[in-house]
Amino acid sequence: MSTTVAIERIGFIGLGVMGSGQASNVTRRSGLPVSVFDMSTDAVDRLVEVGAERAASVAEVAARSDVIFLSLPGGPQVEAVVLGEDGVLTHARAGAVIVDLSTIPVEVAERVGAAAIERGAHFIDAPVARTRQAAIDGTLSITAGGDPAAFARVEPLLQTMASDVILCGPNGAGALIKLVNNLVVFETVVALSEALTLIRRTGLVDPELAWTALGQGSAASFTLENHGRKALLPDVHGEGIFPAEYMRKDIGYALDLAEQLGVTLPSATLAHDLLGRTIDAGYGKAYHTAVVKVIEGEV
Repeated sequence: MSTTVAIERIGFIGLGVMGSGQASNVTRRSGLPVSVFDMSTDAVDRLVEVGAERAASVAEVAARSDVIFLSLPGGPQVEAVVLGEDGVLTHARAGAVIVDLSTIPVEVAERVGAAAIERGAHFIDAPVARTRQAAIDGTLSITAGGDPAAFARVEPLLQTMASDVILCGPNGAGALIKLVNNLVVFETVVALSEALTLIRRTGLVDPELAWTALGQGSAASFTLENHGRKALLPDVHGEGIFPAEYMRKDIGYALDLAEQLGVTLPSATLAHDLLGRTIDAGYGKAYHTAVVKVIEGEV
């Protein structure tokens, strides 16, 4: 049984594309001291400039913090950082809450959650949705999985990073909702890429006008207005946002779960294949909307 302790110090591990904005917001808005660690000293330096404290290692963050946030590339990294020989659980305080903001497989969230309980701690899988700008602005959407009491303790901290926070169920539930969110988003990106290809090839309707018309009909969506208008229409798929290789990882997690459940996901399988072709064409680091290049037959 874990011990409930007051939250006096926060730790943050992983200051990448999304983590840097999240860590900045919790540092500036929580009113609590925040220790940060990342393999990039430049990333740590930027957080120190907004008031965070530099930590020398994962172990130091864990030993000093009542709540430890993680923002890492995926499941293997989360397992290594939390369960590794010199990882978070080895050094975590009794009653600590580990909050993972990464996108990981459901089974990893369940396994790490069980390991945390064994060590007298709690684990909350709390992956984030929306854009890098939302991470900077503190307007992310967070779907969480874990013990309700532990979630209640960290919810105010999550609200420093997100405008929408919801507890979806036990460990694994937050991860599941994030995976299906990305599944829906990317399959919609594929549909929009197909629509845009037809619009451009016929030459009958200006693409900007077509997007306005689609937005006034039943095709209207967040993805249409954001991924579509900001990336597909101008054909700009910059690096450092949410790359094709990350999206392929997430779709792969969903397909692995489907296989475990004995379910076939035809559209997800196609999406995974298209992302593979996008990566093979040299767009692995580009925004995943670069899949339009494959659909248009440019690569």
